[in-house]
Amino acid sequence: MNLSARKFLGAAGLLLSLFNVSCEDPGKIGLNVDPKQGPMLTKYHEFLLPSAEVQFDPRSTVSSSSFQAGSYTDPDFGTITSKSFAWLGVQPSLPSLSETAAYDSLTVSVKFSSVYGGETLDGDIETLDLYQLGEKIDTNQVYTRISDVILGQKLGSLDLYLQDNDTLHTDSTFVFRLNNTFGQALFDKLKANDGTYESDAALNDVFKGIALVPSGTNSRIIQLSSSSVFFNLAYHEINVSGESITRTYTFDLSGMRFYHITSDLSGTPLAGLQPNNQDFIPSSDYRYMQSGTMIALKVDFSDFFQFAVEDSNKNMVIQRAQLKVGGLEENVIGSEIPGTLRGYFTDDSNIWPATKTYESATDTVDLFVTLQEDSRPAGSYLYTQSIGLNAQDTTRYEASMSTFLQDLYRGKFDSEETPYEPKGKLFLFTPTASDFPQSSSSHVFTNHFKVHKDSIRLELYYSVPNNTKN
Repeated sequence: MNLSARKFLGAAGLLLSLFNVSCEDPGKIGLNVDPKQGPMLTKYHEFLLPSAEVQFDPRSTVSSSSFQAGSYTDPDFGTITSKSFAWLGVQPSLPSLSETAAYDSLTVSVKFSSVYGGETLDGDIETLDLYQLGEKIDTNQVYTRISDVILGQKLGSLDLYLQDNDTLHTDSTFVFRLNNTFGQALFDKLKANDGTYESDAALNDVFKGIALVPSGTNSRIIQLSSSSVFFNLAYHEINVSGESITRTYTFDLSGMRFYHITSDLSGTPLAGLQPNNQDFIPSSDYRYMQSGTMIALKVDFSDFFQFAVEDSNKNMVIQRAQLKVGGLEENVIGSEIPGTLRGYFTDDSNIWPATKTYESATDTVDLFVTLQEDSRPAGSYLYTQSIGLNAQDTTRYEASMSTFLQDLYRGKFDSEETPYEPKGKLFLFTPTASDFPQSSSSHVFTNHFKVHKDSIRLELYYSVPNNTKN
């Protein structure tokens, strides 16, 4: 074994107790040997892994695929509120309106993508409000999940009927009538053909954009399909025969958009948690995860290093190692849990893998890096292993760490290229979409994740030479 791991023993930031159990049953690891008389001793240790919460500093949500709004209250995460801001997108070609053209109406058509909150759906009506922005979205500003924009005039309300197992949620388009004053202003600029409709930027320089916000009576957050949100400007013209011809100009959502999502943790076990990348111990015996607000679960397996350097474990052969996270029955009714989790190595400062030299966007394909931003900056990123945890029997997650721990024990990661693996710190987070890692697809199924701290364990099955044999 390469004992360079010794230098990391003092790095453990969480001084919680280590629980270990010994046994000498070779059947546990499938070895047909005598555990006491054979040339190899077969053993088992179970580590109770210290754990903490980390809420990451607010990341950019610009160009996200999410278009969502609403609010709900959760016993562990407090009141979660979300809203979205976007430019209107113009059509690639501009129609030429005649002098007879006149405004008729403005509507918005939407489709559901998903609904999340802590309760099942039971024929409830959720209302979202649509506003014109009172100030422009600044293309030079980095908007994060806590950013906000001043609202202007109200354009209308979307009353959405929610029912479990209702295919209308995803199969149907819902149309809502909007403010005629705003519609008339859009039409007047279209008819004037004064350059306002030449680009998204030109249009929104005049009209600033729109916001989808909670109505104040919500109990859930609604995500709409951003590719199916259309603003339909209806007008009519009189043709040469004196007939009225109805026409429509359609706006979609521009790529310039971002969403806001925050939680008020007052009065919850997470009260005091800040988005500052620092370890935080909840006031309860549970550990939590919520992807939308970037709350991750951090586990500390550095006690494995102390165990590995003990004289009795020299020349240890790891047969099997499993990371287990259990107690999923602690989650609230109506809250779905993710089918998998991902583990990413870090250090005591809870940093992401650092960038070195900014060179090429092709160097930024590592999923752990893309978790930070929807737009991936160019740069050369340090590599980190990725540990996958799969749900088992809907009660726990398990991940095989056999190869990783054996490689770590042998010093494979003792290099500048892999600085995080030997630190003994692991973030657990939900899977993220590589294209839009902060979109709702990343957190809609993880609005409430809760496990008991004592359910986070590392099981180690190993063999050592029997030094009592001649």
